[in-house]
Amino acid sequence: MKKILLALLFILGSVLPQLALAQQKQFYFTTSDGVQLYVRIAGEGKPCLFIHGGPGSWPKYFYALGGDVVEQDLQMIYVDQRGCGRSGGSETDDYSLARMVQDFEELRQHLGYDKWLLMPHSFGGTMATEYAYQHPQRTQGLIYVNSTLNINNSLESYVNEGARFLQVPVAELRKPGEPVGQALGGVVQRLNEQGLMYKMMYRDKAMFDAMNAVMDTTLNWQFGSKVWNYEEYGQDFTAKTASINVPVLVIAGKYDYSIGPEHYKTFKFPKATYRVMDTGHCPYQEQPEQFRKYVSKFARKLD
Repeated sequence: MKKILLALLFILGSVLPQLALAQQKQFYFTTSDGVQLYVRIAGEGKPCLFIHGGPGSWPKYFYALGGDVVEQDLQMIYVDQRGCGRSGGSETDDYSLARMVQDFEELRQHLGYDKWLLMPHSFGGTMATEYAYQHPQRTQGLIYVNSTLNINNSLESYVNEGARFLQVPVAELRKPGEPVGQALGGVVQRLNEQGLMYKMMYRDKAMFDAMNAVMDTTLNWQFGSKVWNYEEYGQDFTAKTASINVPVLVIAGKYDYSIGPEHYKTFKFPKATYRVMDTGHCPYQEQPEQFRKYVSKFARKLD
């Protein structure tokens, strides 16, 4: 009997690591224009593409800080966008919205999925909306996590809330007629100088510090430095939401001042469920189990 138990333990010891590897893999995918994208797949269930924010960041901040709880219910596909993180850059400096969407679609075809879910976070909402607008037949559903669909609207919130935390009038931070984007740098600088930057995204500074610790500034930042050369990213994507007729889950944070705590109210999706959490910008980090419950319940209802 003891020998049988030892044999079983040996078999399990050999098989379990292989199962873990089967559920998690990483590789580079080369796009049609020759850009190498870093891809990581983890979890089991319906396939779901995570579209990270920034712009110019990488998806590790999500799965390393609690977002991996959704891997219990979904097969998550994490891709570092071109010019971001561990991925390569474009030799022709093509970081257009159309090219980003094409990257996602080429990856879907490569992986052999007929349809998949999209889970954008923050600035990723712009790209997810454009993908779903162009490829509705390939989009099983959308899970927006504290996403902006109108960057200028979110920047207005950022400047206004930044002034509130700094206890100064908005006019002190923004000149009359000045585009909101031009005022942003000054607001960020003053928030940093006074140790208040964390309040735009979190109520707990320790969580803000944990998020910053995950970031690696030595990695590729080409997209983040070039994205503002493309006017299409500044459009109001909420205008397109009325024609995106797939199931949508919108998760927002009551204290998310980087996006705007009421930004989600501008969305016009015909089939949307809204969940406002008692969090800031990163609900997966602040309340991971509640976050998972909302995502899991939504995913189970899909065909």
